[in-house]
Amino acid sequence: MKRRIFVVDDNRDITDLMKLMLESSGYSCVTANSGSDALKLMRSNTFDLVLLDLAMPEVTGADILDMVKDSAADNRNRIVLFTASSLTESEIEKFKKRGALDCIRKPITKAKLLETLSKCLGSN
Repeated sequence: MKRRIFVVDDNRDITDLMKLMLESSGYSCVTANSGSDALKLMRSNTFDLVLLDLAMPEVTGADILDMVKDSAADNRNRIVLFTASSLTESEIEKFKKRGALDCIRKPITKAKLLETLSKCLGSN
């Protein structure tokens, strides 16, 4: 069965590119282009991994991270943040303490994406 990856970014070009990279690598991919749409989908679906942009208008990736951390039903989704911001290691560690598995910097290569998925999903 294909692993289900959920990509959330307010930039449709990025979600389209990520979907193309993931599906060409054998993953199933669902996308959302707003934080509010992402929350709805995360509450009604289970994904093997959520790739979540930090900087989005209205509901940010950090907001979503906090909301799902506080909801037992949402804890089933593993979250990897991705951002164009130049976060320090200290800031990344703070996000990990809030529930993120990892943080990837944009622009992201297919090789880096697949390496991160392999690390965060394990071999199963």
